[in-house]
Order: sequence, then structure tokens, then C-alpha cells
Amino acid sequence: MPSAPPARAEVLADDILTPPQWSTDKMTASPSNGCVNVITWPSIFAFGLVSETHHQYECHPLEIAMSNSSAPITNGNSEATTNTRPAVLVVGGGPAGLTAALTLRKNGVAVRAIERMKEFSDGNLTNVTKPRTQELLGFLGVLDDIEAISKKAHMIAKHGVGKDILGEVQWVEYADESPSIPHRSVSDVNQSAFEGVLRKHLALLGTTVERGVELVGIKQTQDKVTVQLSSGGQEYTEEYDYVISADGAKGRTRRMLGIPFVGETKEEDVMLLANVECEDVDRNHWHTWGEFGRGIFCLKPIRPAPLFQIQALGPELPKPLPHDTEGLQAMLNDLSQSTDIKLSNASCVSEWRANIRMVEKFGVGRVFLAGDCAHCHSPAGAQGANTGIQDAANIAWKLSLVVKGLAKPTLLDTYEIERLPVVAEMLDLTSQLHSNAFNRIPDSTLGSGAEESRAHDPYWRPKTGLQLGINCRWSPIVLDGRADGTTPVEKKAYGTLGDKVRAGDRAPEAPQLLKQPGGNETTLFDLIAGYSRHTVLVFSGDSHAELPTSLQKYRGNPIISLIVLLPEGSTETTVEHGIRTFIDSGGHAYRAYDVEKSSPTYIVIRPDGIVGAYAINADQVRQYFDAFLL
Repeated sequence: MPSAPPARAEVLADDILTPPQWSTDKMTASPSNGCVNVITWPSIFAFGLVSETHHQYECHPLEIAMSNSSAPITNGNSEATTNTRPAVLVVGGGPAGLTAALTLRKNGVAVRAIERMKEFSDGNLTNVTKPRTQELLGFLGVLDDIEAISKKAHMIAKHGVGKDILGEVQWVEYADESPSIPHRSVSDVNQSAFEGVLRKHLALLGTTVERGVELVGIKQTQDKVTVQLSSGGQEYTEEYDYVISADGAKGRTRRMLGIPFVGETKEEDVMLLANVECEDVDRNHWHTWGEFGRGIFCLKPIRPAPLFQIQALGPELPKPLPHDTEGLQAMLNDLSQSTDIKLSNASCVSEWRANIRMVEKFGVGRVFLAGDCAHCHSPAGAQGANTGIQDAANIAWKLSLVVKGLAKPTLLDTYEIERLPVVAEMLDLTSQLHSNAFNRIPDSTLGSGAEESRAHDPYWRPKTGLQLGINCRWSPIVLDGRADGTTPVEKKAYGTLGDKVRAGDRAPEAPQLLKQPGGNETTLFDLIAGYSRHTVLVFSGDSHAELPTSLQKYRGNPIISLIVLLPEGSTETTVEHGIRTFIDSGGHAYRAYDVEKSSPTYIVIRPDGIVGAYAINADQVRQYFDAFLL
């Protein structure tokens, strides 16, 4: 197992059935405004956390009405299946579970999706959507709907006394401007609305998430999974081919499978969270007063106005922490050295403690874990739900091929091989950012503000965290035809932005592709969208779009798409009948994939947007597919 998680490692014996990250005896609620004081591993924006678990947290609920009944199962082409039961059970209705279910449905696999909560979350928790996640959402066909409810992340306003702003701080580093990177920064989106979009798209494919259904038992044989479910006070059993569990940090699936959850709980690192109303500061900034490492008070605007979320932390905050409006007001007055900013109607007050853990393995037999039930972490870095969505994207395309009898079951073993090092490095990254926020004592924001190294700035989130460099170069199913086969592949899961593309890397975007014949312009990501096929890019060495004999057998294959890319400047082109052909008019594809025009090159892009193969001859493409397809 990769050695990322804890400095002070321990196995949580009782598997977080009573989660140590929450002091539930200190939570308060205001019944008059509908606040529910049942909070599970929240999606705290204070340092950019995104969590895939669902919540009941916000005090001004917005109803998202979704049917609790199961529609007839249809495949991705809206044709009814002949199965009497779905092949896959997806447990958990957060971002990871919904992504897994939607990916399977896009691939024509029948799915049942269940959620133990009786009502979907109606809160104002914020997802910070990373550029890599935005790409995956685009492949799934939901990005336009997500962008319609998203907004650019707030700038941080560092205050001196009261309302005085000493300066604005950009807290996230942008990716370098490049045609190969369509999304350079993060966006904010309400998590409840985010989940609602995914549920809507699932419903369009004939699958609804069933509320109030809980997984309470699992038994496996060599060819099936028998689950015990509880709903409406009754228990019953059902059989499935496979189970994907994304039931959150408090989920019971880990314990049922006997998988240790290794890590640590930082009891001493406490963050106070609350919702308040405030009309004395603008809603265009994330406002901060005080000092990290001592005491800091933050106000982040949330919907609807005039709501703000308080995040406060530091060893010099009052003990015990206040849980009423008067106490919160006094704390702000002290840190801002002013009484100019008035708070009112405090609600949803809670205390958070970091729980940094990961599983030793990502599944047992026919049951796989994804999202927070496989890893939880410090809130620093906004890696949580993004990582969970990528977990789901990885296992779901592989499982769809196996369920349909198109791939060897051993393909599923690569899920853990590819994802476990990523999660381990993610925990290292977020733990360092957590340390910057909780342990370091920088110059006060009340002073003139000395220049600081951004590497240790508790506000700063470097572009490594955009997740564009995440890779699986070490995976046994990726093939790089340029490698000599003797040099071991380093497991540097977050990679380095700007490296030349290799097998196992994120596939770069390439705009300005001109369809032949006709000349209609499109982009590479538009061509590979759908999440249901591998795409073989044939970089032709000249203006002739001809397939090698060894690739002809893939013509018409429903899970393999063939695309010929002619070099920039091609004029007199020869197009083979039935093969999609494009001119790389801007040269972006040839540059992004480091392809020479002098000889053919073959790039295979997986359904999850990863370069599966970088082949220097057509026979290597066959080798790639033969490794896992039947």
C-alpha cells in the first residue's frame, strides 16, 4: 500500500460508526428556521473542501423534487433490457455514487441506485469543481447544466480593522493558458443543485435514486453478490452481479467487507462553522480577519442573501467556542478590532475536526468502494468529491465492459492499482495544506502584510491541486510504445503539468479540427464525449486517411471509435470511406500529443479521458486491446 496517509497511523476499530470528526453534542439548531443538526463529513469551503457525502445542513432548504420510484430500466440507447433485475447496485446518492450510476447508464448497463437518507440534501454546501472534473462532466454530457448553476470562485478579501480591506488575494493558481486545457481554474457550485443535475440526467436514462433504502448486509459468491437492504422498517435480500458503494465516510460497507480504514483524527485542530445573516460586507469576496495559526474568522457568501457561512479556527479562539449569535459577534469584534460589522440569526453551528484516513484496498470480490467511504481527509485543497468522482469514472467504464461480457474480469483489478496511489498522494497534499492553515503563524493581516512565499501561504492553492496532472502511468493496462521496458515507472500520481504526454496521462484537448470532407470545425473532446467508447486517434504521416490492416477489424466496433487526424496544412486529402477524418488545422493535436508529422502515430484514449496507449505502430494498438478485451 502506498505510504501516504498518516503521520500517526491507527486503524479505526469501530469504522467511524460514531464519527470522531464531529462533536455532535456541541451542535445547535434553530427549529424555527428548519436547520437539521444531523451533519455528516461536510463539504466545507473554508479551505476548499469538497466531500462526496450528502448532508442535511443548510437552514434555508430549497426543495429538489425527485421521484422515489424506479422507472423501467433502459440502456444508453433507450432500449428496454431483458434482465429482470439490474446488473449493478450503486449505494449512495452523493457525487461519486451518482457519477458511477450515470456512467454505467451511459454505457447501457442496468443500474439500481439507492440512498439511505429519506430526503435529498437541500443545503448550501459548496462544491469546488476542479478543471479535471469539469472535463469528466463534459464527457458525461452534464457540464453545460453544471456551468449554468456555477460561478467563479470568490477572491479573498484580507481585512485590517473592521471593513477596511488591506488587499485581495487569489487563492487558487490557474493552469497555464493552452489550447490543450479548456478549463484553467475551479468553479463553485451548490452541492445540492449539483447532485440534482446528475439525478436529472439519470432520470432521463430511466433510473431514479431510491430514497430511504439502506444497505445492511453483504454476502458474496464467485458469481454474484447477495445484499440485505432495509427500507420502511422492513429488510429483504436481492442479488446483483456487482456493487459499487459510495456511502460516505460514515458508510457501513467498509466494515461489512472487513477493510481497515487507516489514518488519524486531529482532535486538536478544530474549525467552527455557522450560518449567519450579514448586510455590512459585500457578497463578492470571501472575507477574512485575523491570523492563521492564532485565530482567523472568515465570512463566505452563500445563497440566499444575506446569508454567510462562518469559518473560524486557531488556538487563540475562545474556549469553549461560542454557539450563539452573541458569542460569534464578540469573536468577530475581537479579531476585526471593530464593531462595524453586525451578525444576526446564527444557525447550523457545529465544530469540525479533521479525519484523515484511507482504505487499505478499494474493494473485495465483486464489491467496490468509491469516494469518501474509501478516503477522507483534511478540508484543505478541495480534493474530496473531485477525487471521488474520478474514482467512480475509473471503475464504472471498466465494470460496464465486464458486465456486458466484452472484457476480462481481471480488468477490474486495475481500479485499485490505478486509484490507490492517487488517493495516497492526495492525502499528502491536503495534509500539507492543512498544516499550513492550522500550525503556521504568519504575519498578521492587521499589519502592512509582508511578502510571503506562496508555497507556505495558508491561503494559497497551487495548480497541482487542479488535478490535471493526475495519471496512472504505472498501470498494467496502459501501453507506451516509446518506453524501453527496462526503466521502472515512477508512481508520481499528481504528475507535473507541462510534461510531454505519456500513456496513463490525462488526454489533452485539441480544438480546430476540420471535418473531411465538409470542413465543419469541432474539438477532440467533443469527438470523444459520451463515456462509452475507446477512441483510437490515427495521426497520419501525410494527407492520406488510410487505416492499417491491423486496425480494420475495429471498424464498426461499438466500443471503439476510429478517428484519423491529418496534419496541419493538408490540402489534397484522401479519405477512406466510413472513417471519420479531420485536419488538425491549428496543429494543436499534433503538438499536444508530441507527434511528428513524418510517421504515423496511434493514440488510444479511454472512456475516462486517459491515454491508454501511445503506440508507434498499429500492432501496439492491438496489443493494448488484447490485454483486457475478450
